[in-house]
Parts: sequence; structure tokens; C-alpha cells
Amino acid sequence: MDWTQIAVAVIGVVFTGIVAPLISASFAWLKSKTRNEALLCALGEAQTVADNVVGSLQATLVDGLKDKSTDGKLTAKEAGEVACMALAMFMSDLSARSYKLLEDNADDIAAYAGRLLEARLLRLKGGN
Repeated sequence: MDWTQIAVAVIGVVFTGIVAPLISASFAWLKSKTRNEALLCALGEAQTVADNVVGSLQATLVDGLKDKSTDGKLTAKEAGEVACMALAMFMSDLSARSYKLLEDNADDIAAYAGRLLEARLLRLKGGN
């Protein structure tokens, strides 16, 4: 066996034992980072859509219903109807890509959306 064959064997062992796993780990890290950034963007979009839905319904529907009521409050039935409308608007306004990402990462997308809409409504009312 000459030095060339030994060098090729050593380079093969180094590549197989060190470089190949490093490359594999780098690709796994990049895939995870890309997925995390996509999910973060989806969450940001969901928050923006929720803010828009809550603000829109507040301005166009809720204020009118409150003005028509004797005590200035929504009935339980009206509140339920508004919540259903808000959820439907949220689901339709959210992009398909964000919907898919959120659906894949939430146990129940409808429950997540409902809680998000409630939180954004509370924030709109000044409850932070």
C-alpha cells in the first residue's frame, strides 16, 4: 500500500465520519429554522387578521347592536352570533399557507382562533 492509497482512505474516513454528519446536521438546522420562521410569520399574520376582523366587526356591527339595545350591551345570543361571524371572517381572511401552518401546529385551529379573537378584542377595548 502506498501513501496515496493511505491518504485517500484517511480522507474517506474523515469525510464519512465528520463532514457528512456536519452537512446533514446543517441541513436539519436550516430546515428547522425555516419552519420556525414560517410559523412566526403565520402567527404574525393571524394576529393582524384578528385585529382587522375585531376592528371591522366592532365598527360595523357591534356598535350598532349596542346602540339599539336598551342597556347598551349585547345579548348572549348576539354575542354568540358575532363570535361566529368573527371566526368565519378570520378563517376566510387568513392566507391558505398560514392556515395550513397553524392547523399543523395547533391542536384545534378553531379554538386557537377563538382565543386569539377574544384576546385581540380585549386589547382593542384597552385591557392590554
